[in-house]
Amino acid sequence: MLPEHLVYLLPTTSVVVFSLAEKLLFDRQALSSKTQPILLIVLINLAVSLGFSAALLIPFVMLVAPLQLASIAQLDIPGFAMVSLSLLIIDLVYYVSHRLHHRVPVLWRLHRLHHSDTHINAQTTLLHHPLELVSNNLLVILGAVILDIPAICLFYYSLILGLHSAFTHLHVTIPPKVERLMRGFFITPNYHRRHHAKALKVSNSNFGMVFVYWDWLCNTALFHDDKDSIDYGIQPEETPKAINLWHFLINPLR
Repeated sequence: MLPEHLVYLLPTTSVVVFSLAEKLLFDRQALSSKTQPILLIVLINLAVSLGFSAALLIPFVMLVAPLQLASIAQLDIPGFAMVSLSLLIIDLVYYVSHRLHHRVPVLWRLHRLHHSDTHINAQTTLLHHPLELVSNNLLVILGAVILDIPAICLFYYSLILGLHSAFTHLHVTIPPKVERLMRGFFITPNYHRRHHAKALKVSNSNFGMVFVYWDWLCNTALFHDDKDSIDYGIQPEETPKAINLWHFLINPLR
């Protein structure tokens, strides 16, 4: 098994690998003037994730360990059931973290760079502020420690999340019947695009990461099939002034 600190590095690395692969295979039109600064911020994000995993993970886990409320790892259930339950619970933790990044002003400042893209495609998957990775990792690890989720299940979920996050941002059209079938279980590109709408009444929905169930249960699911009618992005005063690495990095300070 991988060392535990490398398990927490996997969400970033898997998203990068799968996003680049899917862009090259399915979404080559995504290449644009944003490609170079996004690739630069990806390198910074990888360095930040590695630094966080190596230097901060163990101290943070020790700090929050007394907060443990339950132990998924200690449940006396078959292995397949353990993994399935853990994947669902990890997805719930990510769902909660995502909602907090929209609700809490300081977290929104870190997250909004991802929503500043006005043309949603595989490249959008990579557009995240380095400090958002830190805040999201802290929240996810907190949830994982509180519920004592097995590290191997975090490894499995990271691989699924990396592949699926890139998929949900692809600029592709899925046949309606297939789309409706898929979104009964998973987040689809058409479903996730609602979340990138500039209008808050639309974007404050569809927070799910992999599975759609948490949106259903928390009444945040919004279904709509006309992707061409959506105006993507965020408010002008929140958007980076220029498409370059510097303005990406200072965006939370605007």
